[in-house]
Amino acid sequence: MFAGIAAMVGAALPVIPAVADDAPAPVAELRATATESVPVPTDQFIVKFKERAGIQSADRQSSLGRASSALGMAVSSSRTTASGQEVLKLDRKLDAGEATELVAALAADPNVEYAEPDTIMRPFAVAPNDNFYNLQWPHIPQAGGMNVLKAWDISQGEGSVVAVIDSGIIGHADLDANILPGYDMLSFPEMAKDGDGRDPNPHDEGDATYYGQCGPGSPAEGDTWHGTHLAGIVAAVGGNKIGVAGVAPKAKVVPIRALGVCGGYSSDIAEAVIWAAGGAVPGVPTNANPARVINLSLGGPGQCAAMDQDAFDFARSKGVSVVISAGNNRLDASAVTPANCKNVLVVGATTRTGSKAWYSNFGVNVDVVAPGGDMFGQALNGVVSTQHSNDYFFKQGTSMSAPHVAAVAAMMYSVLPALTPAEVEQKLKATARPVSDCPGGCGGGLVDAGAALVNVAADAVPIVPGTPTISGVAIVGGTLTMSPGTWGPAGYVVTEQQWKRNGVATDATGTQYVLGPEDLGATITVTVTGKKPKQPDVSVTSAPTQPVTIGKLTVADPAIKGAPYVGGVLTADVGIWEPAPVDLALEWRRDGTPIDGATGQTYTITDADLSKAITLKVSASKDGYQPQSLVSEPTGLVVAADRAVTPEPVVFTDAPYTDNDTYVIPEVAGINYLIDGGTVASGSHPATGRVTVSAVAKEGYVLLPGATTWTERFSAKGPDFVPPAESPFTDVLTTQLFYKEMAWLADQGISKGWTAPDSSVSYRPLTPMNRDAMAAFLYRLSGSPDYTPPANSPFTDVLTTQPLYKEIAWLADQKISSGWSESNGTRTYRPLTPINRDAMAAFLYRLAGEPRIDNMDLLPFKDVVPGQQFSYEMAWMSEMEISTGWVEADGSRVYKPLSPINRDAMAAFLYRMP
Repeated sequence: MFAGIAAMVGAALPVIPAVADDAPAPVAELRATATESVPVPTDQFIVKFKERAGIQSADRQSSLGRASSALGMAVSSSRTTASGQEVLKLDRKLDAGEATELVAALAADPNVEYAEPDTIMRPFAVAPNDNFYNLQWPHIPQAGGMNVLKAWDISQGEGSVVAVIDSGIIGHADLDANILPGYDMLSFPEMAKDGDGRDPNPHDEGDATYYGQCGPGSPAEGDTWHGTHLAGIVAAVGGNKIGVAGVAPKAKVVPIRALGVCGGYSSDIAEAVIWAAGGAVPGVPTNANPARVINLSLGGPGQCAAMDQDAFDFARSKGVSVVISAGNNRLDASAVTPANCKNVLVVGATTRTGSKAWYSNFGVNVDVVAPGGDMFGQALNGVVSTQHSNDYFFKQGTSMSAPHVAAVAAMMYSVLPALTPAEVEQKLKATARPVSDCPGGCGGGLVDAGAALVNVAADAVPIVPGTPTISGVAIVGGTLTMSPGTWGPAGYVVTEQQWKRNGVATDATGTQYVLGPEDLGATITVTVTGKKPKQPDVSVTSAPTQPVTIGKLTVADPAIKGAPYVGGVLTADVGIWEPAPVDLALEWRRDGTPIDGATGQTYTITDADLSKAITLKVSASKDGYQPQSLVSEPTGLVVAADRAVTPEPVVFTDAPYTDNDTYVIPEVAGINYLIDGGTVASGSHPATGRVTVSAVAKEGYVLLPGATTWTERFSAKGPDFVPPAESPFTDVLTTQLFYKEMAWLADQGISKGWTAPDSSVSYRPLTPMNRDAMAAFLYRLSGSPDYTPPANSPFTDVLTTQPLYKEIAWLADQKISSGWSESNGTRTYRPLTPINRDAMAAFLYRLAGEPRIDNMDLLPFKDVVPGQQFSYEMAWMSEMEISTGWVEADGSRVYKPLSPINRDAMAAFLYRMP
């Protein structure tokens, strides 16, 4: 059987009585409808009269009379709403211009607080003409579905009530079990088609219309049975082997009829909202089953009416979520009411693929989206639900989207009744899935029922407390550390702690507690409080510690500064006592006996102290801690004033050549000069490497304050040499780096360079230094000693007849280079290979006689590590200041050991050699 296709959206706005105020009221606000769509003509208006002393019924009748005169037709009060507004009835419907004129006339009256049209709202109809097949794709987890089955693992809406304010309900085998008593809130029989106004029977009498019935040119439409379709989406019975299952199949529905022929008035819809939420409506018995969720799949063009907003605010104050369809106008939902009201949850529509439905409204007013279907070309892509005659129809529209979300909200309240409407909205948005192709804005995204219920279920789990413990020693000055234990559910519980002394809260709330004097003798506990949204706080207290014992001060031993001679001043170094502050008392002693009156920071030595040792006793006290006293090491025996001597400094001479480096030890009575613990005679001594000299007093003497240690590092600075004004090499400028050193090589005959046909000589400073030329440089640096090379070359790759053979053989003879051992047992020198900086360091170190230097910095370069080949030789280069490497941005130095050395840098290194 073919389904009827319809999509309805509408709006209802709660009203709350205005607050009386004796102060002068402002001029009534004009509340006209402004929208991109054409408003539906209406013959009813809502007026709120100012509630203040002196306004009588006659005043209100006078106001209505003035409005009648301005409009030229009768205006009468039809009834008073639950919130105190008057619903005015006219004898015909007014178009937008006439409605604006009447509202302006009413608002200008001094007795009127505000006036607005009683808007007629109708379903947003979208009617593709295709068939349907009974398939509930909105329940699936993929694509455009809401993952409903996962939600059913947690709840199916048990105990929740959803009010569906719409066209009413008809009996249906797949729905009756979940329907509670509702109400017919339609005020006028013409709309209700049941022969009366409001009554307790919400039965849907049908809403078919003939051409022009709802206004000039309005089309004829068939019955929609809209309310029954929505109720089935929410709570069609599941598991009964017939029809469909609602999203919340164990929730209950309160059907409220507020739409009839040509729609429904906003005043009826607003009061339906109030009644659904448990509020009182004049002439209507109290709703025995107040709803936690209200579904409004209806609406109309215009701004949010004040009466509607009051109704929604009332519902929100009762903890009720009001779910509203966004509308099917393909425009921004801000132009549609009640989707543009506050305190409502506005739902747009998506298709089976998860994208925004083409007809759905959009924009910042849309909070989330849900399946609404798209039957263009395929009826099966609509939303199937219950219909008249125990039938099932496919429909599409945001009317279908809203009850999907209302049902999810019902399941959320079922799991955690303490949720607020704001929290329901936040969780729906937080767990929604992104929507593709929604440039106008689809709020938080496509509602995921499973994810939302998992989120709520986590909040519903009660706190499982852990067992707090305390570690540490209960002693004054000690630190106790607490562990809260394991609290559940993990990731949802936030813990706070409170330290207590003998059960009374202290100011400490951190994870550690430092025990003070006030804790002495007390037991300490920590109370941990777990906090979780929607659950009561849970507090657990740890086992108490042992009674806190007296603390022990910590200190470095005191010491005495100064020389022990008559007339000298000694200064107390009391050390650092913890925890500060600590009260200290000083006592100077002579051979262990207290000195009268000597209790200050300093002590001046007297004749009475001669040949005696002085000590310092420091006594400390602090509340909660054991008193403690410490005595310093004794001074040497006090000597006469003439036995206090000052050492003269050591004189160092760091000459250009290391052979001339010296240090001179002075002759001073009462002082010995030491190197490495041994006494050094006065006079001049040859120096090499790092030399440290210290002065000590001879027996019977003391040193006066001043320098007692001197250190010098003797380095290879190179000879005193003034380079010529004219460079010996055509490719070396007198102003370039290392010019002096390269000129010195030429002056000493160490490098002859290359001679061109024109007799000019070049040095090629930036060319890497080959190993054969390196041998020649070192041989000449050593004075070109008499040497006869062997008849057989020590290296298989160096011929006895080739240039520089003698120099290479001399390097091998001097054990400066041993070359490379090949697999066949022979050795090679690789003469034409550039020499790297690490091997060059080894050559120079061996040439210098392999000196060993104590206290040398073995790690001067960041890129040279201990154990690396030639690491000691490279450190020697730094120690002798032959090479300082390169300074990096962070201040460290690098040597670049595997880089070839250029001929200009080689000249500098040789110039600096010892």
